Amino acid sequence: MLMVFIANAQNAKSTVIDFNKKSQTAVSATYPMPAVIIEGALRKKMSEAGLKGGNNKDGFLAWQGIIMPAIRAEKMDVYFKIADENGSSTMYMLTSTGYENFMNKESNPEVHEKMISWMNEFSKDVLRFGYQDDITKNESKLKDLEKDLKKSVKNGASLAKDKAKSEGKASDNKQEIAKRKADLDNQNKTLEFVKAKTGTVDQMDAIKKEIGKQEDAVKKANKSYQSALDDDEDYKKDIEKASVKIGENETEQAKIKSQIDQVKSTLADLKGKLGAIK
Repeated sequence: MLMVFIANAQNAKSTVIDFNKKSQTAVSATYPMPAVIIEGALRKKMSEAGLKGGNNKDGFLAWQGIIMPAIRAEKMDVYFKIADENGSSTMYMLTSTGYENFMNKESNPEVHEKMISWMNEFSKDVLRFGYQDDITKNESKLKDLEKDLKKSVKNGASLAKDKAKSEGKASDNKQEIAKRKADLDNQNKTLEFVKAKTGTVDQMDAIKKEIGKQEDAVKKANKSYQSALDDDEDYKKDIEKASVKIGENETEQAKIKSQIDQVKSTLADLKGKLGAIK
């Protein structure tokens, strides 16, 4: 794929382009990268060569009064224009001896041929910059995913802790249910015993009061027992909800881990391709 890219980029050719409303001889080349990558690669290459410039002049990026040994040993003005074409981009290059005295293949054939060679060789700079840009973006994406995974793992631990608490409360509550059921049974037996009492007419009032008091005790015990049963249902619901959330969290972690593996694989591939460019 690397060689195909470079081979396809060896397409620099003579052309013409309007500069300040005048048609001028130029060299153009098409690179299968967006304009933002082409411009980034161009600015990086010129900067690393110690060439200051790149200001906009009549719609072109201009480096004026510079020496580019690969093209000309004397000072010149160099203009670039980059046209985005749906993912690919065409870059135009013009050179001038100054004051917009543009060189062409008739007046400066050697310079013109060197411009074509420079534009073809620039395809490697485009590729390096494009790969490095992708590497930087994927490294940033990897950091974000690792943060997401760390957060998800922490959330998973919290969910497991909440579930354990609910399970502990449910276990304690089952013992409480048994205790309150036993109390309710005892209160009912006591009520049956009180109701079975007999006595004189004078004693009946006291027995009735005792029965009423015991009936209240049964109601209280039953209410307490039902409350414990309701708590048991609530704990079951809490445990079920926690289990669902834990399952969702595990799915989320698996998804993030898969994304991390994909990004790491992409990074390894990009770094390998970057290192292969000579």
